[in-house]
Amino acid sequence: MPAVPPADAPDFATLYASTPLAPRMAARLWDVAGLILDELRDDDMAEMWIDELPIVARPYLDDRFIAAFASRFEVLAGRLARGLNELTGLASCTADEIALHLVIDRTEELHEEAGLDWEWVDALPIHPADDDYVGIKDLLFRDLDVMFLYEPAFDGVDDPESETYRTQGFAHLHPRDWFKTLM
Repeated sequence: MPAVPPADAPDFATLYASTPLAPRMAARLWDVAGLILDELRDDDMAEMWIDELPIVARPYLDDRFIAAFASRFEVLAGRLARGLNELTGLASCTADEIALHLVIDRTEELHEEAGLDWEWVDALPIHPADDDYVGIKDLLFRDLDVMFLYEPAFDGVDDPESETYRTQGFAHLHPRDWFKTLM
């Protein structure tokens, strides 16, 4: 019996037929973005994802911030479901970038562990980048600035007044700016 995708699954084979983003990868990312969104809305599971945020975000983690951050997974899933004309346009703000990193990392973990039933994904056309979790970051991100927020050696990098912030041309790394649109 052929694998049946979820009822709300887009036609990833068509949407990503002529892009560098593999249909299987797009489908997995879409599925995991929805999974994380559901977990963030579940009080028993949300803490696990909140702990994955950079330490600099901790003072700002009130209900409003968490709800706004959770909504970014829905935005990412929606963009993946519509197809992407410009792959680096998937993440439009720092919160999106952090959420996308979490989605990619969790997707890779689940894929390696066979943690989800992805028979419907395996039925999609084969692409050379189906399992390229390193290369996908090169495709989907303009830069990897947000990763500095996770590095203790770069404490204070979120401060727009810091020399590193200014000289490196960083934008919106402070949590209060995470939801501002990147240029």
